[in-house]
Amino acid sequence: MRKAVAFIVLLVLFSAPLVKACMSPADSYAVEVVLNKPGIVYRPYPTFNALHNAIVENGTFIFRSHYDERLIVMLWNASDGPHLRVQIPAEVVASVTFNASLLVTASAIEKLKAGGWKEIANMTFTRDNITIALKPVAGSECNSDRDCATGGCSGEVCAPRNEAAKIVTPCVYKPWYECFSLTSCGCVNGFCTWKPNGDFKSCLRKHGVDPSQVIRAGLVEVEAEARGVGPDELKAAVGEFLSAFGVDCLPLSDPAISPQVEIAPVIDPSEVNLSVAVKTELEWLREVGVLQISDEDIGAITRVAGSGKAGWNSHIGWYETKNGAYAWIPYDESKDPSLVRCTSPVVPAYDLPNGTAYVGPTATQPPSTDTTTSTNGSPSGEICGPALMVGLSLVVLLWKR
Repeated sequence: MRKAVAFIVLLVLFSAPLVKACMSPADSYAVEVVLNKPGIVYRPYPTFNALHNAIVENGTFIFRSHYDERLIVMLWNASDGPHLRVQIPAEVVASVTFNASLLVTASAIEKLKAGGWKEIANMTFTRDNITIALKPVAGSECNSDRDCATGGCSGEVCAPRNEAAKIVTPCVYKPWYECFSLTSCGCVNGFCTWKPNGDFKSCLRKHGVDPSQVIRAGLVEVEAEARGVGPDELKAAVGEFLSAFGVDCLPLSDPAISPQVEIAPVIDPSEVNLSVAVKTELEWLREVGVLQISDEDIGAITRVAGSGKAGWNSHIGWYETKNGAYAWIPYDESKDPSLVRCTSPVVPAYDLPNGTAYVGPTATQPPSTDTTTSTNGSPSGEICGPALMVGLSLVVLLWKR
């Protein structure tokens, strides 16, 4: 069966009762509500004994949204009450940008294609969710060969003419200097450099010298991005990519230009309305008998719900306001909230069935001993168990394979 959806779960387990939850980068693309108002009843069983198109992990029900199947719904019970979370699928994006000296030739392009790289635009290549673009960088050192000259004790340095005479190097002749007879010092793309050619590069390699350390011609900006894979995989792919151009020394070994990692939505958040999605799920849960909640409460939650109202700090709940009344508000707007600023990712994966969840005559999930939960107060904000952490930290990775 084709894998349709995988989950990135940012999961923190707690061993002490006073340890609080950590934030997830995916909270920006989700809305979450804890149904902790007195009188609301959460009764998943026996109804969910016949739940189809869903998975259950540590007491958390996970299925596609009835509002938009691209969204993911998570439902679980915790010490502070039942939690409902609607998540825009998100994925890990690793990216890096740096300059490198590359001599782009037809043979280098053929090597890339032989290695599975496909050119999707002028000097932009892709393979396995990794995209690398090469953008020429023009220098300002020179306009013509006359602006360049050699310097150093053995004339081994090619530099701007007004600087060449000032360059001092050790007077030690190295065997690879004989390669300079195969080229000349001149201006290439605005840089003073030893001009590249096949014989010159072959001579340098014969003497164990990386041509990119001598030839400044062909300076390009390398922009690399990987979706759904981490920085190590990106670095390995970039290293293989540059090897097609004869670059053996990977610039990414420099910590100053290490890949950056972020969590990004798989779909454009402007294409969905998370408040309507939450309303849809609350009404469906009420319709199938899992939840007892009034139209008034659903309406109040819907008016507050929106992207980013999720996670420990910002999830919606029935909380005391600054003026002492109770209302459906984000936790961080409640009276004396206990906020956190930590993150801690772990990455297991799950398969999710196609289609929206429904209750049918044939049981697909094992029975549970869970009983009815009726909330009767607001949480202290101090205790957070593992089941809550699954919901607070779940990020979704959508893979189309």
